[in-house]
Amino acid sequence: MESVPPVSEFIRKEVPDWDEVVIATARFKAFSGQRSDWEPKYQFWRDLILKTARHLGLLTIRPSQVKNEWFNRGGLTPLCLDHVFYLMYCEGDVVRSTDIGDTRSGRLSQLLSKARNFIVRSIASPEAILEDHLVLTALLKERAENVVELLSQSHWTSSCIVSMKSFHSLCGGLNEAHAVLSYLSGIGKARYFSTHKKEFIEGIKVSLSPASVSTISSLDYDLLHLIWTTEKLQQQIDVIDQRYEM
Repeated sequence: MESVPPVSEFIRKEVPDWDEVVIATARFKAFSGQRSDWEPKYQFWRDLILKTARHLGLLTIRPSQVKNEWFNRGGLTPLCLDHVFYLMYCEGDVVRSTDIGDTRSGRLSQLLSKARNFIVRSIASPEAILEDHLVLTALLKERAENVVELLSQSHWTSSCIVSMKSFHSLCGGLNEAHAVLSYLSGIGKARYFSTHKKEFIEGIKVSLSPASVSTISSLDYDLLHLIWTTEKLQQQIDVIDQRYEM
């Protein structure tokens, strides 16, 4: 696997004039005047945030890290970034992680309306936006599409069942899986369900066709239990193999 270049190296490659003092000074200033006056600068920062996050494989960003680490030039940080984050929130480019519902409890998130309409009513203060973790909706959609594509490559049916553990692995982690599941559930492409046969087992049913995912059937519960049992046995085999190699 290729190593990921440092953020600073990536940014300088994307923005050749990053270290030009005159250009950087103008670029780092706070927005002023009419939006038409600073729209190009806003688009520059928004796009650079998306490109950098994609480069790092991130779905979620922390405004403080972006401002103080990614775009820090010798102790100087962009004065306009707070405004950029708030506009991205208002326009649906990001959603607060706290706004993502828990599909396991039946509460869907604001991602449903954002994914369908790309129209978001601002309900959080600029300060709240800066203090939260922000999910980049464009990258979330890309990750969700990639997960469905990976599942399609290993299944020949119109839908499939995966354990929560496997879903976490496909999505790249717990938080990523939570966001992807919320997105897919919101657009009708996935359903969370669970069963309790001696142990609590969680799974996801995902539609691999253009149609919405179907309701959970008794066969789905049986299949989830079989998948979970198989994965547990494989895990035990792996442990035995590791001990044998030692």
